[in-house]
Amino acid sequence: MKRAVDERVQQLLDRMPEDLLEAWEERAAIREYDAGLSRPHAEAMALLDLLDGEPELLSNVRAYRVDLDDEPRYFVSSSEQLLREHAAILGGEIAARRSVTWTVDEEFGGLAELTDATQSLSR
Repeated sequence: MKRAVDERVQQLLDRMPEDLLEAWEERAAIREYDAGLSRPHAEAMALLDLLDGEPELLSNVRAYRVDLDDEPRYFVSSSEQLLREHAAILGGEIAARRSVTWTVDEEFGGLAELTDATQSLSR
């Protein structure tokens, strides 16, 4: 994957999942070649496009759906690796990654309650 010209842009890109990096690179190329922007300007504008659609990219927190015996459960985590380990202990695996906002709105009708998932392991 190509590195951003501007280090500040790259710092934000380093937090993004791979699929969004591909979207960023494509948007930057379109802005550079079709709109005639300089590469640094095109990269910054492409990053703003992604942040406009997913402002949570500024944090490392994501919502995940974990399928356990065909029953979906939802988790919020700042570490996908930690969640993978937790899901494996529960006998499931990550089925989807979404923004927290999308998950709360679409899966919980605008309101969700968080609990300490690690508590269920110690019981």
